[in-house]
Amino acid sequence: MTRHDNINNSVNKCRLVPLSLAGIAKVQENHAVEVVVLFLGLTAAMLPGMARVDTIVALENMMPSSSEPVDEFNQLRAEGMGRDALAVKVTAANSDEGVQDVTSNSSRRYIESLTSKVRDIQGVEAAFSPFRRDGLIDGSRKTAVIIAYGFVGDSGGEMERIFNKVEEESSYDRPEGVRVEVAGVPAVQQRLSGMVSRDKDVTTAISLVLVFFIALGLFRGSLTSALMPLFVVGLSVVWLYGSMGYLGIPLSTLAGSVAALVIGIGIDYSVHLLNAYRFHRRDSPTGEALEETISETGVAIVATSLTTVSAFLAFLVGEMPEMHRFGITMSLGITYALLFAFFLLPSVFVLEDRLMHEIRDRLDWRHGM
Repeated sequence: MTRHDNINNSVNKCRLVPLSLAGIAKVQENHAVEVVVLFLGLTAAMLPGMARVDTIVALENMMPSSSEPVDEFNQLRAEGMGRDALAVKVTAANSDEGVQDVTSNSSRRYIESLTSKVRDIQGVEAAFSPFRRDGLIDGSRKTAVIIAYGFVGDSGGEMERIFNKVEEESSYDRPEGVRVEVAGVPAVQQRLSGMVSRDKDVTTAISLVLVFFIALGLFRGSLTSALMPLFVVGLSVVWLYGSMGYLGIPLSTLAGSVAALVIGIGIDYSVHLLNAYRFHRRDSPTGEALEETISETGVAIVATSLTTVSAFLAFLVGEMPEMHRFGITMSLGITYALLFAFFLLPSVFVLEDRLMHEIRDRLDWRHGM
């Protein structure tokens, strides 16, 4: 085979890509409703996976399990020695009302009763009253600490259950002027876990709102043009979190920002396709406009997304599990955004065109009456 033949073969292979993309557009033009229903059904199947996503914030889960400190700590836990300590802080009021001293009879009864209730909570191995151990009551007798031990680990759900149960038990028969707080490393982890989950929801919502208004301005106030890319990238986020739940990929401090990043990166694919489609739709019918859009713009978008995914997959080379999770989740999110842009968005274009034609036909019919 000559060099000229090799060049021709390479050129022919390159031409297959836009032809394949045009074929995808053709299928979606002919089966737009079926494609949209299929993707919505698959998205509904992802919703239970979203509920399974756990949040981890413990330091040992940010490090390789093979590292010596983490390995030794896990061995201690396996032998029943590496327990997590919880501190239930009971404080007397500084005002003239209520209990002034944690050693008063009412406070003592309350603390002894609360210690017994904490000890009975599932997951708590032992609990010690400040009246039965030295050093757990301060010199001013304003503060006493109940110490509890258990194997909470990094289970966000387990920590939340224990803390909620402690708060519930501490609310019963509490003397006037007594305040109860839960402290310790697991408490910090539980609060950090809540912050990660809350920030994930907030940043995702803000990203969607900002992207919507930017798209609305870009397409000169066209509501449907602003909503279509948002619809596609929103579904990709649902698929991302659903996949994380089914695959057992937890949410962590770094991975909590992936949704906003996927929205910011993935929206580009849909906006480029929509902008090109609007341009070709001026002079061509829906089918031809779709094929021209996918054929001309598709190759560049695929190449761009592949380079982006490859860059995030490079995070897998490092040793830190946290970096691995971030690289995997970002790669998944961008891949889903790409797939939705090519395999769903053209169908949405077709349905939007049909809907606009239907509305115009009805308006013309009413004006003609």
